[in-house]
Amino acid sequence: MPSADEILQKMREVQERRMAAAGPLVEVLAKRSSLLEQLAELDEPYGKAYVDAEAAGWTAEELTKLGADEPVKRPRKRSRPTARKADGKTSGTAPAGGIPSQEGPSSTDGVTSGATST
Repeated sequence: MPSADEILQKMREVQERRMAAAGPLVEVLAKRSSLLEQLAELDEPYGKAYVDAEAAGWTAEELTKLGADEPVKRPRKRSRPTARKADGKTSGTAPAGGIPSQEGPSSTDGVTSGATST
């Protein structure tokens, strides 16, 4: 049976081989982490450039054919507070009942009352 010293020596050798094998992995992990950080820093400008290209007339399909994938993060749109009328409804939106006719008065639900001008 091996002595305690021999067992400890074998354990150290095994541990040294394991650490030596992990060294290259640690180096690659550090490089990978750095590259992922650099890529994350490009997400926002890439999203803005993609949206700008779409605004200039490029379709998502055309951009995909060029090799431009849909961005993970699109730029946030600035929200504007909506103007409220005295009755609590937002301005600039169509009534729930549909678009009122310009030919005559409309009822409270936004649908014309049937009176037409002649």
